[in-house]
Amino acid sequence: MYPILFKIGPFAVHAYGFMVAIAFIVGIMIALYLARREGIASEAILDMAIYVIIAAIVGARLMYVIGEWQSYRDNLIEIFMVQKGGLAFLGGLILAIIVVIWQAKMKKIPLLKLLDIGTPVTALGYAIARIGCFLNGCCFGHPTKLPWGVVFPPGSLAYFQYPDTPIHPTQLYALCSMLIVFVLTLNLWKHKKYDGQVFFWGLILYATYRFIVEFFRYCPAELYWLGLNPGQIISLLMFVGGVVGLSLMHKRFQTGV
Repeated sequence: MYPILFKIGPFAVHAYGFMVAIAFIVGIMIALYLARREGIASEAILDMAIYVIIAAIVGARLMYVIGEWQSYRDNLIEIFMVQKGGLAFLGGLILAIIVVIWQAKMKKIPLLKLLDIGTPVTALGYAIARIGCFLNGCCFGHPTKLPWGVVFPPGSLAYFQYPDTPIHPTQLYALCSMLIVFVLTLNLWKHKKYDGQVFFWGLILYATYRFIVEFFRYCPAELYWLGLNPGQIISLLMFVGGVVGLSLMHKRFQTGV
């Protein structure tokens, strides 16, 4: 794996941070294209993107640090080393949605229209960021005897947990799954019948992928509750929220209310 892509003098370009940056850049470009199709000014999207990016990083880092507090309490400066890895997507997603709600109200843009635009954008950005996870050796899986098991090199988090052991490349499972979600939600966006349809389907698809992949992904035993880890519990809540939201919006569309 390549946690550090290259160095320019004393400055090291970390694979994780680099791929996250690429994810945001590509996401903004696609968001601008979809926004124009929806009749939303590019300036509004660019202004909003700044707040969303900050919220996504802060929320994702905060959730990760809370979950890994034992690793950070004696070295607080490491909390700010985001480029080395350590972002919990669900934390970033929650805070980013809160910011989108706030921005939609401030700029008087239909919220569900913005969330529909953000759904395929987020799926693709997530997929790209998982490449960084793979290169960094984080977000790894359990040991496996399958032929595509990956042995991560010394220095990676995966090696620290499972040295010289083939493990599930859950980062690549995530990459492939979310590329499929991107294609599905983008196609749905082109043919959607009402605002919110893409967003709620996105919640359902993401929750389904995440719940399944978590069975193959490493998680400390002490974090499990009733046989499920935090990612699976949150995924179940997201799935229910997506189904309820989709049902309500579909009923509203049919009745014309």
